[in-house]
Amino acid sequence: MTQVSKLAGHRFAQADYAIGRYAATVPAETTLADVTHPEFFANHLSVFRRGMTIDIISDDFALDCSLRVLAVTKTSATVRVIRLFDEATAPAVTAVELSAPEVSFGGPHHKWRFLHGGNVIQTGFDTKEAAEKAAEKYIELAKGV
Repeated sequence: MTQVSKLAGHRFAQADYAIGRYAATVPAETTLADVTHPEFFANHLSVFRRGMTIDIISDDFALDCSLRVLAVTKTSATVRVIRLFDEATAPAVTAVELSAPEVSFGGPHHKWRFLHGGNVIQTGFDTKEAAEKAAEKYIELAKGV
C-alpha cells in the first residue's frame, strides 16, 4: 500500500484570511520591471504580508499581471510574477458587429438623444448632429477602439 502524506491542519486556512489580495492601477508607461523592483511599493509596505497577491493593471491595459509577495522589509518587498498577460499568445477574440444606435428627438425635456439596444444612453443634445457624434463615440468605446 502506498504511504500518503497528509497536510497538517495548521497549514490549511480560508484563503481570503491567510492570503491578502490587493489591486493596483499603475500609469500607462509602467513596465513589468518597474512593478517587480523591490522598492516600487515602498509607500504601501505597512499592509504587505508574506504570501499575499497583488493584481496589477496599467491605465492602457498593456500591463496586466499578478504578483506574489515573497518577503517584506521596512524599505522593500520581494515579489515574483505568478501571471502575466501576453497579447501575442492570448487567444484571439472574434470581433462582433454591434447594432446601430438610434438617434431621436425626445421632446422638450430630453431634446435630442440616442438609444442603443432600446435603452436611452444620453440625452440633452441641442442638435441631431451632436447626438449622432456622441452615438458614434459610444459605439467606438463599446467596440474597444
